[in-house]
Amino acid sequence: MVPTVNDLIKGLFSWAPAELAEEWDNVGLQVGYPFWPVKKALVVLDVTPATLAYALEVGADIVISHHPLIFSPLKRLDLSEATARLLAGFLRHEISVISMHTNLDSVKGGVNDRLAKLLGIGDTEPLVPSSGDKDAGLGRIGMLEKAVPMEQFLANISTALGRSCLITAGAVQRTIRKVAICSGSGSTLFHEAVKRGAEAFVSAEIKHSIARQAEAQGILVVDAGHFETERPVVHDVKAFLDAKTQEHGWELETVIFDSEKSPLRFWQY
Repeated sequence: MVPTVNDLIKGLFSWAPAELAEEWDNVGLQVGYPFWPVKKALVVLDVTPATLAYALEVGADIVISHHPLIFSPLKRLDLSEATARLLAGFLRHEISVISMHTNLDSVKGGVNDRLAKLLGIGDTEPLVPSSGDKDAGLGRIGMLEKAVPMEQFLANISTALGRSCLITAGAVQRTIRKVAICSGSGSTLFHEAVKRGAEAFVSAEIKHSIARQAEAQGILVVDAGHFETERPVVHDVKAFLDAKTQEHGWELETVIFDSEKSPLRFWQY
């Protein structure tokens, strides 16, 4: 049986319900037709021109992204605008796009749980629990298996995420064991991490004001990159779809865009 776009949407929402998404978010079908058949799915973090090119190269019928292609309502489809050109490109080749964003951040086994596992953080619970699901919510807080010095903690993050450069603020004079995280942009969760006794907070896109507060309060804050803290979840999405394929007897192949890179680069003079 060849699944449809709608079959994949229903399957993914059975894992990460749309109700877990933040009010401002846009999850689910971004472009395409719910009843188009899907024989090959491509999993990515971002929807870009490179994504479309790779989807065409491998013959994908659908792209499953973390970040939505459409964040706010479009007033027009002006092909001089980047988003409109991408939408037109996917439609021209009858490739659908669906996104699983903050619902996948919040759900158990989603983006934040993958990051926690990579960093060796156990006994986790949501940093800001969801009102409808105690196991879901924004961020995570938990414990390392054993306390480690700050330099070792930073080295472990660098190795786990394949990032040679980390941005840090604040510092701790003791070893680190209790850690809070928020994959992607998480400055707004810093105060909750402090309130819950975290000795370190790992996230991305840390605001200057938060860095100053971390400095003043003796808490280590690590900006490990938006892309790097979120992209590992593509492997979990693929694993989920592979399991669904086995369960339902679908004729579906799921692949990952392995060449996907962060848009940010480090420049040294």
